[in-house]
Amino acid sequence: MNLLGKATDPKFWAEVKNNPIYKDALNSIWRDYNTYCIGEIETTKFSKFRLFKDKGDRNSYQEVFFKRQHRMYTMAFMCLIYPENEEYLELLQDTIWEICDQYVWALPAHIENIEKNDNCELDLDATTMSMALAMIKVMLSERLHPLIKSRIDYEIDRRLIKPFFAKRWHWEYRQNNWTAVCTGATGCAIMLNRPELFSLAQDRLNEDMRSYISSYKEDGVCVEGAGYWSYGFGYYVEYASMQKIFTNGQVDLLAGEKIKSISLFLQKLFLDRDVIVNYGDCGAGTDVSVPAGFMYGLKQLYPSDLQLPPKERLTIESHYFPFCLRAFTCFDSSFVAEDISKNAEYYMKDCGWFVKRTEKYGFSARGGCNGESHNHNDVGSFILSIDNDQVLIDMGCRPYTRQYFEHATRYTYLETSSKGHNVPIINGKYQANIPEAYPTTSFENGVFYVDFRVAYDIPELKKLVRNYSFSDTGVSVCDNFDIEGECTFTERIVSYIEPKINGGTIDYGKVTVNFDPELASARVEKDIHAKELEIDGSLKKGVDIYLISIDVKEPKDKFEFTINIK
Repeated sequence: MNLLGKATDPKFWAEVKNNPIYKDALNSIWRDYNTYCIGEIETTKFSKFRLFKDKGDRNSYQEVFFKRQHRMYTMAFMCLIYPENEEYLELLQDTIWEICDQYVWALPAHIENIEKNDNCELDLDATTMSMALAMIKVMLSERLHPLIKSRIDYEIDRRLIKPFFAKRWHWEYRQNNWTAVCTGATGCAIMLNRPELFSLAQDRLNEDMRSYISSYKEDGVCVEGAGYWSYGFGYYVEYASMQKIFTNGQVDLLAGEKIKSISLFLQKLFLDRDVIVNYGDCGAGTDVSVPAGFMYGLKQLYPSDLQLPPKERLTIESHYFPFCLRAFTCFDSSFVAEDISKNAEYYMKDCGWFVKRTEKYGFSARGGCNGESHNHNDVGSFILSIDNDQVLIDMGCRPYTRQYFEHATRYTYLETSSKGHNVPIINGKYQANIPEAYPTTSFENGVFYVDFRVAYDIPELKKLVRNYSFSDTGVSVCDNFDIEGECTFTERIVSYIEPKINGGTIDYGKVTVNFDPELASARVEKDIHAKELEIDGSLKKGVDIYLISIDVKEPKDKFEFTINIK
């Protein structure tokens, strides 16, 4: 049974090499080759492996770890596209050999107790590495040395098959991207490399996948954000597609309106041609991209409903091996990125997300809750985009460290605290991380409402309802509140742009924020958004962030400000 279709056909890869329609994908493979495949294979040192536990530094070890992965995946494509070059095959086999020797395929950040000396931990990378090796073995078949194939079999059995059947894993209960990625990669690896065992795992794997899909509501919103949507749902699609072939169509996890709704999620997130809503642990709004191959696969499923994003938002990277493969096998020359429609409006009521595009601006606001996977305390926050850039922003995430994911320190950071989001500061307090508190939203007569009192752990706060109303030239934001006793109320507005403040006008150039200067005054402070790490794991300087505070002088029952497009 051929589970990989034309990816196993040398004639297809000969067409890839010679047909100019594959030029972009080929250029991406050559880019990765020049980046990751020149020079000696680096070793994964213990001194770097232990840094996550000792200091919280993930980057020093992961840089080498991922470079080895990238090299193996890239060389697999080079061998498929250029079979005549024996040097490519030798480099691939050398890299596979080194990876089979690697102490553990899981990342230190995902190993609960490294002193336990258990090198068969199943995490995102151990499972996806196993799947990729199984795919490489199938596609390159007899071209691989018998010992290489034997080692692949042995290591997949030792590092994936036996641990999976030995117990239930934590990611089977998570209901987030981990569940889909680990389950999907495990299932695909079993179907490809140990098909005789799949019947023993199928019910369990499908149960895990149904649990993952249950984390979505009917509106199809991935509360983890666009990046984790493509990662998690991408492996769901890989598994479901392969299982459908494996079962001769008897099991189809891609059927149903909910799967379609999830598949169409991304096209609702665009605020402008190159700007995506980036709530949670995403990159900046102009940095969020999704794998091209994943989108091409969805386009095949929903040719008339799914809108491909602009080319700038699509990536082809060998690191995401099955998605990179689909960039070739699912590509169709008829696929074109359509311009996003202006004058569009989406209210995703189940999760409380709202997106609006007009001729002059793009806008989004959110309800949600402060207990989501990859959560930020940002209920009620908003984003404003103009001229293909965010002006009033969501910063997205900061670089991943151990401390970033520890509950005691998670919300001390600007990126995760409501201090760094466009929401009020009440009695000097920011929003709290209260997973069980669910704000409510509604959209009536063109006005988006968020009732988010429960996001603040403030007993004296009896009411807090924010409403967003819209015109052709801007947005009006009104907070209605009831606070017992004396209180302070400060509106927070965040931007990469340093504004000029003149009375009741905050001027960002093409955008102004206006309020009644009799009722409030504005001030600005500068902070740092940490976007990247140095090679040694330390934070780079970061990007300047300007935090505006609009202090209401005598808080009563409401305060309003307007966002105007010049």
